[in-house]
Amino acid sequence: MSDDARLIKQWNRLTRVHRRIEARMERHLHRQLGLGVSEFYALRTLSEGVAAGTGLLYLSDLANGTGLSQSATSRLVTRLQERGLITTHTASDDRRSIEIELTAVAHDVLRLGAPLLSQAVEEVVRQLHVEETDKDLLRYLRGGVSEGAGTHVRQAPNVR
Repeated sequence: MSDDARLIKQWNRLTRVHRRIEARMERHLHRQLGLGVSEFYALRTLSEGVAAGTGLLYLSDLANGTGLSQSATSRLVTRLQERGLITTHTASDDRRSIEIELTAVAHDVLRLGAPLLSQAVEEVVRQLHVEETDKDLLRYLRGGVSEGAGTHVRQAPNVR
């Protein structure tokens, strides 16, 4: 098998695993908190912006952080506002910009949601182990070392 074919095969595997993890996350978040994955990712992006010391995030920052288009981000912001998870206001220094801030309810949602995400990843990884999925992929998902390559794979930070 050529290097290109091998890369494509591995990429397809990774994509399938990602879809399975995200579907599991979606089920857990929806069942426990009534949120979708994109909504939770948006809250995390906002929370990370606050933790970085910015305090507030602009709509464009949220779009960049979530990988959504401006229009999809606007719809997402509307849903989050309607649920009482964020507040928005016009930026004092630029009347064309919208600043977004998390509410206390959003902080509770983030605290409750973090273990749900970890649980979803662990469930899928355990299931992959049973299915004898590629060992390097399992090690990567668990934050281990890739054998043979000599490189260390950093574990993803916990959601907080």
